[in-house]
Amino acid sequence: MSSHARQISPMRQDALKAPSLNDVSRHTPFPSVAAAALDENAQSSMPNSLGEPTGAHSYDPSGRRDPFAPVLQQLGLGPTDPSLPPLQRVGLTEMNLIAVVWGAYGYTAMVQTPDGNGYTVRRGTRIGPNNGVVSAVTEKGIVVQERFTDVYGSKQEREYVKLLHPKEGAE
Repeated sequence: MSSHARQISPMRQDALKAPSLNDVSRHTPFPSVAAAALDENAQSSMPNSLGEPTGAHSYDPSGRRDPFAPVLQQLGLGPTDPSLPPLQRVGLTEMNLIAVVWGAYGYTAMVQTPDGNGYTVRRGTRIGPNNGVVSAVTEKGIVVQERFTDVYGSKQEREYVKLLHPKEGAE
């Protein structure tokens, strides 16, 4: 091991010398200011090799959509139909399940919309904008079945479970 230590010597400070600015300016082949001015005049008389106009660039955005505007806002999906019941105007993810009550008629759930109003739902209640129907109310939550048409035109059925006490790590 000591033989290897003798072969590798540390780098000396004077081994890495950076050239000074005076040395660099003497050895670089830059044209003088007068030659640069002559080249500039010659280039302005020659046509641009890229075919671009030499004047100021302009952009006309007329007829094009704003790339920073929300797409849903441009599609006109704004306000929903006011003739729908309040539970069908609000999405399932926006509602909160507040309570599940058991009585003589079975389980009944209470949901709260984002505007603060509370509604009672039971099996068969229509809920959500995608024609959802409450298929079951259990002591742990509600189950909503939504029937919709996907982007390919085929009919799909989705089951959405809204729990009374969602797991803390789930959100």
